Amino acid sequence: MRTEFDYVIVGAGSAGCVMASRLSEDPSVSVCLLEAGGRDRDLRIHVPGMLGEILGSRGNNWNYYTAPQLHLDNRRLYWPRGKVLGGSSAINAMCYSRGDLGDYDDWAEAGAEGWSAMEALHWFKKSEDYSAGEDQWHGQGGPLGVTKVFKGHPATDQFVKAGIEAGLRRIDDFHAGSREGIGVFDTTTRDGKRCSAYTGYLGPSVRDRSNLTILSGAMVRRVLVDGTSVKGIDAIVDGEAKELLAKREVILCAGAINTPQLLMLSGVGPAGHLSVYGISSVIDLPGVGENLQDHLDISLLAQSEPGKTIGYSLQSMGQMALALGEYAISRKGLMTSNLAEGCGFAKSQEGLEKPDIQLHFLPGYSDRHGEEKFIGSNGITLHACHLYPASRGRVRLGSANPAEHPVIDPAYLSGEGDLEALIAAAKLIAEIARQPALAGYVDKWLYPDNLDRTDEQWASFIRARAETIYHPVGTCRMGRKDDEMAVTDSGGSVYGATGLRVVDASLMPSIIGGNTNAPVMMMAEKISATMKEA
Repeated sequence: MRTEFDYVIVGAGSAGCVMASRLSEDPSVSVCLLEAGGRDRDLRIHVPGMLGEILGSRGNNWNYYTAPQLHLDNRRLYWPRGKVLGGSSAINAMCYSRGDLGDYDDWAEAGAEGWSAMEALHWFKKSEDYSAGEDQWHGQGGPLGVTKVFKGHPATDQFVKAGIEAGLRRIDDFHAGSREGIGVFDTTTRDGKRCSAYTGYLGPSVRDRSNLTILSGAMVRRVLVDGTSVKGIDAIVDGEAKELLAKREVILCAGAINTPQLLMLSGVGPAGHLSVYGISSVIDLPGVGENLQDHLDISLLAQSEPGKTIGYSLQSMGQMALALGEYAISRKGLMTSNLAEGCGFAKSQEGLEKPDIQLHFLPGYSDRHGEEKFIGSNGITLHACHLYPASRGRVRLGSANPAEHPVIDPAYLSGEGDLEALIAAAKLIAEIARQPALAGYVDKWLYPDNLDRTDEQWASFIRARAETIYHPVGTCRMGRKDDEMAVTDSGGSVYGATGLRVVDASLMPSIIGGNTNAPVMMMAEKISATMKEA
């Protein structure tokens, strides 16, 4: 096996697939992409309507848990993260959302130069293959299939109507101008199938490039650092220890959890913390692992008449069997739905510059990450999350053993105003749920058992029930060199190191106001283009 390349990329998720695809466009450049997980052969990955099955599966997954959360009844929250070619883009809900364009201006003002709203928009369009065609806000012909969904499940249509009855306006395109309102998600699908970063950016014609090597089942243990120069990586490949050398750069695309863990295992991070585990400090960077942010989500679940929504009643199972047959024949019908169809953005209080609450609606049960199946029943789920939390957590080593999970502490609800904003979010979805349009889908409330609650009761419900909605970011943030907590410059190059770069969600200085998958691919588009121009 070849052991020397121009670029060695760690992690074949949303960023790594983009980087491998774009850098290998130059036939004179050799690229190696490593993924700890396996191939994306699981059928459930590719059929959008099987979202609940793939997300609730313990396969293709790192199966992380947080540290006990003080403000969430000391619960340890489950954090599924993709461990498969495509990373989390292979197991997510396929919701295409860019955040608020103003979020990127905030990055630039915070020291991440070159990340303004208009610059970000250019790279979003570059990545996109929009089913409704190119316009001011969308691109066509890019690797990432994005499908405009004009009509969802009947229950989703009623959710949108209920939002309008509650005072929100209908939004047909959440990426064109103001997005405050309610509608349905665009989805990262193409021709009725999931379009992950792997299937979108590393299709057969790209995978067959002679200058691109893709290694799955490759567990990277550390980055090889000589002084301040990075030489390559140490990994277990097919059960054997290998050193893969990088003539130009090692690029870490392992995500907001694995990337800081890998840096710290390699001696790059807060020196005092590394010494606890007997790891010699090579580059003292106190910001590695700090600044962890995530969207905390609360959901309301109602039971519906059997067969009326997607579920595990006898009536629904018959419908699903028919839907699978239709999908197998035509790639159409219910199984092309990402299930997380309904979307909305709203403000938790008057006077805010931009919406700070995001809504998700599913015409079925969505609880405990798909692990609870509610056999024999049907229902609906209304989600709401707080988009701009003040809480800041961290990722720390729990061991010097690369095979052991790091300590993940998002410090949920520790920031000022976060609990109050999530209470407002819960009250908003409760108000939508009360509207006449949804009455036909609510036989009784399960979680909570009623919607008439005081703020104190909502707070107790949140502490007992709130969960991640899968958007961890910020643990190797971009910033100015004189900012001691910045880990990289605005191009992802790690301060103090030569030949080491980070490209993934850990770069985000602050969390964006939406789902993080598309923004991570946008970031990789921009950084890879800058590297090719250098």
